[in-house]
Amino acid sequence: MNPEEETRPGTGADPMNPALPSPEVVRVVTPGKPKFQLRPDERGISVFDPQAVSPPLREAEILGAFRLGSQTVRRSRAEIEAKGLRVIPIPGDPTLPVRLQEAHAEILAGAGMTRTQFKNALKGLE
Repeated sequence: MNPEEETRPGTGADPMNPALPSPEVVRVVTPGKPKFQLRPDERGISVFDPQAVSPPLREAEILGAFRLGSQTVRRSRAEIEAKGLRVIPIPGDPTLPVRLQEAHAEILAGAGMTRTQFKNALKGLE
């Protein structure tokens, strides 16, 4: 397994203040498919901030809301932001469990970035 994709419990910037964003986010992926591919109707890529809720989300809790066989990958906020992208908290789909709705965020294009530039930056996270 690639160290960037290692799955482990999240660690926040300050465990005493879970409101602070985690240094990394978790993406749920389907094995064999691109991990950060933008669909035509999407404006961002869904991720979860494990530290956005208390107690922090664990991998099993996240995966329990998705299809059997789904996996998680983690990327650091620094790695995402280095590509000119932003991680913005956005409430998750109402069909998700409440804790996942609250921990949901999206990776969005940076200011002035075209959709093509956004897609290319996302490919760099693969």
